[in-house]
Amino acid sequence: MTTIIRASLLAVLASGLLSVGCATPPKPRELDALERLRLDPDMPVARKRAPDLCKKADKAFSAATAKWQSNDLVESVNNALLGQIFFRNALALVKQDKANARIADAEDALSTIGEEREKVQKDLDDTNEKIGLLQKLSQSKAEEARKNEEMKALEAQMEADKKANEEKLAQEKLRAETADKVSEAELAIKTAETVNAAKYAPELYRSAVQILAKAQGELQAGQMQQAQASAAIAQKTAADATAMAKPSYDRDSQAEENRKKADGLFAQASGIPGVRTRRDMRGSLQRIIITIPADLLFVKRQTVIAPGKDMVLDPVAELIKKKEYQNFPVQVVGYTDTRGSTTSNLALSGARAQSVFNALVTRGVDVRRMMASGQGGAEPVADGRTAAGRASNHRVEIVFLYQ
Repeated sequence: MTTIIRASLLAVLASGLLSVGCATPPKPRELDALERLRLDPDMPVARKRAPDLCKKADKAFSAATAKWQSNDLVESVNNALLGQIFFRNALALVKQDKANARIADAEDALSTIGEEREKVQKDLDDTNEKIGLLQKLSQSKAEEARKNEEMKALEAQMEADKKANEEKLAQEKLRAETADKVSEAELAIKTAETVNAAKYAPELYRSAVQILAKAQGELQAGQMQQAQASAAIAQKTAADATAMAKPSYDRDSQAEENRKKADGLFAQASGIPGVRTRRDMRGSLQRIIITIPADLLFVKRQTVIAPGKDMVLDPVAELIKKKEYQNFPVQVVGYTDTRGSTTSNLALSGARAQSVFNALVTRGVDVRRMMASGQGGAEPVADGRTAAGRASNHRVEIVFLYQ
C-alpha cells in the first residue's frame, strides 16, 4: 500500500472515529464507486469474459460491505479498492475484445491484422498501466478531479490514435491500389512492346509512355487519385496501341517460329536445377515462368542475395542471353506471403526482384530487355496457412513474354 493510499485510509478512519455513536458510519465513496462499477453496462459481458476476476471483485465487494457495516472502514476501503481493480481489469478485457473485433473487421479488408492487433494490445497495456497509476492516486477531491481529467484525456488520445491508424491504413490501401494500377499500365505498355507498337502504332505508344510517366510522378508525389486516373488512361492507350499494332505485327512475325522457340525455351528452363517452370496465358500474351524459391537466393527477409547463393542465376542468365530468345521481353517479379502489411511486402518483394535484376545484368543480360517489380502477397502459388505454403509463396519469377 502506497503512502498516499495509507493517508487516504487514515483520513477515512479518522472520519469514522468522529462518527462514533452512529449505528453504521457513512458508506465510503470507494464502496460507492465499486457499486457503480458493478452496474456498468459492459459488466454482463465482463462476467462472461473474465469470470474469475469478477468473482474476486464480488468477493471483495461483499467483504467491503461487511467491513463497512461492522465499522471497520480501513478494511472496507481496502477491499473496495481491490474490487475496483478486479472489475476494471475485467472491463478492460471487454474493451480489448471489442477493440480486437473492430481490428479484425478492418484487417479482413486490408490483410494487415498483425500490426493493428499489436497496436490495440499496446494501447491496452498503456491503458492498464495508466489505470493502475490512477488507482494509486489520493482520494481527495482535488486528486479525484485530476483522475477524471486524466481518464478523459486518455480516452481522447485512444480515440485519436484509433482514427490516425484508420486513416493510415486507408492511405496505405489507396497507395497499394494506385501502385497496382500503375503496374497494370506498365504491363500494358510492355504488352504493346511485344507487338512492336513503337513501330506499328507510334503515336498511341508514345502517348501511353508519356501518360505512364505522368502517373509514376503523381504516385511518387502522393497524388493518388490523379495517378490512378493517369494510369487508367495510359493502360487504355497502350491497349489501343496493342490492338492497332497487332495485325501488322502478326503479318510480319513468324508465329510458328516463336512457338517453336518457346518450346525450346521451356525445355531448357525445365532442366535448370532447383527451379520450377510453368506456362501461362494472359489473353493473347504467352508466358514462360521460371520460379526461383526465395530461400535459394536470400536469407530470411534479406533483400541482398546471400554469398554463394547466386549460382542458380548463371544458367538463367545464359538462357536469357541466347540469340533465339532475344525478342522475348523478360519480367523479374518478386513475391512474398500475405503476412505483415501490404506496404512492407511490396517493398520486400520489389527489393528482391531488383537484386535479381541487377545480378542478371552483371551476367551480361541486356538491361533494356528486362523490367523488375514487386507484387507482395499477390498471386500466391500455395496455401498461405501452412509454413510450407508460405515458403513457396516467397519467390522470384523470371517471366518470358511472347505472342
